[in-house]
Amino acid sequence: MSNRTVVQKILARASGKDSVEIGDIIWGKVDAHLMHDNQGPFRMKDDFKKLGLPIWDKSRFLLTADHHNPPTQDSQTHVLNVTRSWAKEQKVEHFYDAEGICHILLAEKGFVQPGFLVTGTDSHTTNAGALGALGVAIGPTESVGVLTTGEVWLRVPETIRISFKGELPEGTWGKDLSLLALKDLGVDGADYKVLQFEGDTLNSMSVEDRMTLTNMAAEFSAKSAIMDIDEKTEEYLRKAGVDGDIEILKSDENAAYHSSYEYNVNDLTPQVACPHRMDNVTSVENVDSGPIQRAHIGSCTGAKLEDLRAAAKVLKGNRIARGLQLLIAPASKDILNNAMEDGTLSVLIEAGGVLMPTTCGICSGKGPGQLGPGEVCISSANRNYKGRMGSEEASIYLASAATVAASAIEGRVSDPRSFLNE
Repeated sequence: MSNRTVVQKILARASGKDSVEIGDIIWGKVDAHLMHDNQGPFRMKDDFKKLGLPIWDKSRFLLTADHHNPPTQDSQTHVLNVTRSWAKEQKVEHFYDAEGICHILLAEKGFVQPGFLVTGTDSHTTNAGALGALGVAIGPTESVGVLTTGEVWLRVPETIRISFKGELPEGTWGKDLSLLALKDLGVDGADYKVLQFEGDTLNSMSVEDRMTLTNMAAEFSAKSAIMDIDEKTEEYLRKAGVDGDIEILKSDENAAYHSSYEYNVNDLTPQVACPHRMDNVTSVENVDSGPIQRAHIGSCTGAKLEDLRAAAKVLKGNRIARGLQLLIAPASKDILNNAMEDGTLSVLIEAGGVLMPTTCGICSGKGPGQLGPGEVCISSANRNYKGRMGSEEASIYLASAATVAASAIEGRVSDPRSFLNE
C-alpha cells in the first residue's frame, strides 16, 4: 500500500498487521507508558490490585510525582504518599519524584523513539510526536489494562496536515505557531484526529521548540500529533540514551488527509491567547491587558531550556515591573542544571524572577503561586480557561516565554521584539 499516513503505519506496526484503514478498531502493543500522581495510583490502585497481575514491563513504564508536588494542602500530601507507597510496593524502576514534568522526562530519559506507540494518563502525551512517536492520552482505569497487558485499543484516526513554510521572524517561536493554527482550527477542531506538522519552518527549529507544537495539540482536542524526524531528532535521541537503529516512518506522498492547512510564517508576529479560551488568539500588538500581577514561565509546554534562554534574552539587563511576580519553573532537573551552567538562570533571577520547583506548579492549578480573584497573569503554559491557575475570577493570557518575559518588564502584555532588537 502506498497511500498511508504515518499514523496508519505506526498503528499497523503496533497491531501486528500489514496495514490498517481509517476507522478500524485495533489492539496495539504499547512501547512506553506513563502515569503521574494526579491520574495515577491514587485513582487506579484498587482496580490494579483486584486484578492481581504484575506490571507488564517495568522497563517501559515511567511514573512521576509532578502535579501535587510540592503539596500546598493535606489532600495533596495524601495523593503523593499514595503514589510513593505504590511505587515502592510495585518496585517501579523509573519513578521520578519532583524531578520534572512527565512528558519532558519521558523524552529526556529515552522512553520515546520514532514509530513508537506511547500511552499516558495525561492529555499532553501528544508531546511524544516531536520525536516521531504516536503519543495517546488514556484514563486511569484504561491505564490498568495497559499496565497489565501492554496493549491498548484504539480507533485508527484521520490526520490533519498543518504545514509551516518560511523562516520564523525574530521574537517568534513554536508557541506562536501553535497559537496561529489554534486560532483557525479552534479548541475542538481536531477532535479524535492527529495533527501532522510539516514544512521547512520546522527544519530551523530545535527539537524542544518542536515539542511545543505537538504538546499544544491537546488544546485542539487532537488524539495525537506527529512530525517527521531529522538529524536534530537523532541527536536528541542519542543524548537521551537511545542506541541501535532508529526507525524512520513517513506518510506516503499520496496519503489521504482529513484536511490541510498551510501557513507562510515570514511575517508572523508574536501571538497571544486571551482569556478565557486557548483559541482566543490575536497578535500581541492588539492586546490591551491592563496591569498584570503575575508572569509565569513554566509547564511542559513553556519551560524547556530553549524557552528559558528565550526569556533570558529579553530579560538580560532589565528588571521586572514593581508589584509583579515572575515565577520560573524549569520543566526538569536537567533543564534547571543546564540553565545554571550556561548562565541562563542567573539572568532570570537577577531580573527579579523567583525560582519554583521543577514540577507542573500553577499550570495544573495545584502548586504554589495560585491566582487570586481579579488577578491577571501571562503564562507560557498551555491552558487559560477559568480556574486553571486558581480563582475563576482571574484572567490568564498565554504566550511564548519571550513574550512573558517582555510582559514582566512592562507590567502588561507586551511585544518581546523591542527588547530583542536593543
